[in-house]
Amino acid sequence: MKWSVDLLNFAHHLGLSLGNKYSSIVIASDFRETSDSLLSVMAGAIMAGGADVYYGGKVPTPVLAFGARNHDAGVMITASHNPPEYNGIKLWNSDGSAFTDEQMNEIIGEEVEEWYETGKWREENIIEDYRQAILKEFSFLNLKTVVDCSNGAGSVITPFLLRELGAEVVTLNCHPSGQFPGHESEPSEENLEYLKRMVVRCKADLGIAHDGDADRFIAVTPKGRYLSGDYILALFSKVLGYRKIVAPVDSSMLLENFAEVLRCKVGDANVSHMMKSWGVEFGGENSGTQIFAKWRYTPDAIYAALKFSEITMREDIDALVESFPRYNIIRKSIYYENREDMEKKIEEFVKDYDVERIDGYRVSLGDGWFLIRFSGTEPKIRITVEFEDEKKAKKVIEDIVKALK
Repeated sequence: MKWSVDLLNFAHHLGLSLGNKYSSIVIASDFRETSDSLLSVMAGAIMAGGADVYYGGKVPTPVLAFGARNHDAGVMITASHNPPEYNGIKLWNSDGSAFTDEQMNEIIGEEVEEWYETGKWREENIIEDYRQAILKEFSFLNLKTVVDCSNGAGSVITPFLLRELGAEVVTLNCHPSGQFPGHESEPSEENLEYLKRMVVRCKADLGIAHDGDADRFIAVTPKGRYLSGDYILALFSKVLGYRKIVAPVDSSMLLENFAEVLRCKVGDANVSHMMKSWGVEFGGENSGTQIFAKWRYTPDAIYAALKFSEITMREDIDALVESFPRYNIIRKSIYYENREDMEKKIEEFVKDYDVERIDGYRVSLGDGWFLIRFSGTEPKIRITVEFEDEKKAKKVIEDIVKALK
């Protein structure tokens, strides 16, 4: 959410509740200009609630989530891929999974009981622990990469790990800044045009991009082709042999060419929760998150980038992608004034379809599908349509918009 007194008050309440429930909590932040003050309020409230706080510094989210393994919980101060004026709080379990909605509601709704002692402030070098663990997972990387960390927290580790593992690294926007001066923090294709050009110009084997807190990994091929999160999930599934994966309801049917897709609600916390529940080794989202259960139940863009680097050394990524079937995805949003009225319109539109209601209204139509979801943060619905036939995709989304607008 945008920086405000309300956010500080929320952090204070949340910190007291966490301090009441747990005894040991690791905390860290990204490089946003408001992160220090938000972290201070949060840490102070946790200690006032009775728990010890272990400060891990300014690090990527997956580093903090890795550090939570030695504690009862982890707290990350970040707004991830959102603009500089935003900030937020992510909570992590000791196994690296994000707090579920049920856990969050329990913590937020908890009344703070009396306590008889305050917690202590300590510091912990979680980034070094993470570095040592990563180096045990990977061997020599013989390739040339261009890395764009979006001026985010990945700047403090991703380029250094690649070099330490033997890669030649060209860096873009790898000096941390909470203002994201290079481009907006989200690693979308329009924000990575310069990365695409640099990969081709430098004759690199791979382009790597993160968002502000490095929980998202996006790749650029040697030909300068931007690979969306869905393509990356498909490539991992095909090359690494995953036969069953977890992905949200808005993921491309491209994935179904390579694995059985178990669909869940949108959000990486839901992906990791369902991976644990169903015993699935791999999952992720089209936003650019990838989760490897054998590593951690965390969307770890650093680990994913190194894993993709290994694949790049032995596979022609451009040739693989060119062999994939082509689908046409169209996304649109419609703002509304009255949610109840919009729900009635949607129900009327989908009444003659077989609707999956995992998260919103998803309808499969043989050669394609559409999804209508309410946004969790704004008064709007998000519409996603995917078909092999581009004309059909355009026609379906036009019909939906006409019926609901």
